[in-house]
Amino acid sequence: MPGICSIDTFGISILKGEMTSKTTKERRRKESRLLRAAQYSDLDTTDPDVEPPPGSVLADHAALSHNNTHSRFPRFYVDQVVICRNCGTEEIWPADRQKWWYEVAKGNINTTAILCRKCRGKDET
Repeated sequence: MPGICSIDTFGISILKGEMTSKTTKERRRKESRLLRAAQYSDLDTTDPDVEPPPGSVLADHAALSHNNTHSRFPRFYVDQVVICRNCGTEEIWPADRQKWWYEVAKGNINTTAILCRKCRGKDET
């Protein structure tokens, strides 16, 4: 019936007036986070004059002391867009996982994520 049913980008039939599917909501949430992270991509997290945006995670400089660097440490972490080196998928590297990587796992402050979670899982097996 024309006008009563439509097909979304995943090929899922949606009846007008019906609630959106769980996959559609997840897709929209992911797109929203990618857009928000892209807005913060040019933000200098080491600049003392920059105010941390909403959703950022404050850095603990004492926990970053294992890094032997002459550059300044970040004051906060923001979600970053990562394009997977293997499959090309865009994914978010959340601020809280960055804090864990740099401060708890003692990762080098000059490293960034290069693989999506799915490809990282393939490498572990």
